[in-house]
Amino acid sequence: MVERGEDDAIHQVRVSCRRLRSDLKLFRKVLAGEWSGELRDELAWLANSCGEARDLEVIAELVRDGVTSEDDPDHVGTILGTLTIGLERAGARSAEVVTGERTALLVANLKAVAAAPELNEKASKSCAEVLPKLLTAAQRKFSESADLLKPWTPDDDWHEVRLLAKRVRYAADTTASVLGDEAREAAVQAAKFQELLGQHQDHCAAADALTALAKEAAAQSDAELSFTLGRLTERHRAARKPLREEFLSQYHRP
Repeated sequence: MVERGEDDAIHQVRVSCRRLRSDLKLFRKVLAGEWSGELRDELAWLANSCGEARDLEVIAELVRDGVTSEDDPDHVGTILGTLTIGLERAGARSAEVVTGERTALLVANLKAVAAAPELNEKASKSCAEVLPKLLTAAQRKFSESADLLKPWTPDDDWHEVRLLAKRVRYAADTTASVLGDEAREAAVQAAKFQELLGQHQDHCAAADALTALAKEAAAQSDAELSFTLGRLTERHRAARKPLREEFLSQYHRP
């Protein structure tokens, strides 16, 4: 997809990397040797290499959707132009990494592992015995972190719970063919949590990016642009509150 320049290609590479890393971690107790950890490290590298472009794409879209008639259109144009330039440069860097030799080696290793993975003795046990434990472990980690969330909890802690919700979703999806409706229901619920917390994280990322631009504008003595950036930043920070409230309401619902 990246080689053909297809839309959303970089994002799909990133999603695939995250899914593979999640599955490797989910099944780590039945995998033998150090190869799975090494693969996860390489997948993390590739996902991170594609992260900036995707983040800037989401941020630009959020900023564009959040603009009101009170915002100076020239300032908005400057902000979106800056984000677009950053996105194009980041996209080019990501594409170079995806089509490079290191990624080609990673893909070759993935194909080799898929054909003949090294497994330990636990892999010989029945799915009915092993899979419920794997899913339960992912759910437990999510619950332990989600239980600690409060409306005033730092952004990074909310982001961590989002990642754990995604892990539960992937684990439930992966085990549903064996565990049936229970796993499918867990996947649906985890997806709802992931969606809410994903929106929350997008607003956090937008606020951080706009704050950085505001500092640059202030350093260049452009007080009016800095003021507009400050207003947009606060708008995205304010958007966190209803999302946090909705998540907590759904999570603690009997």
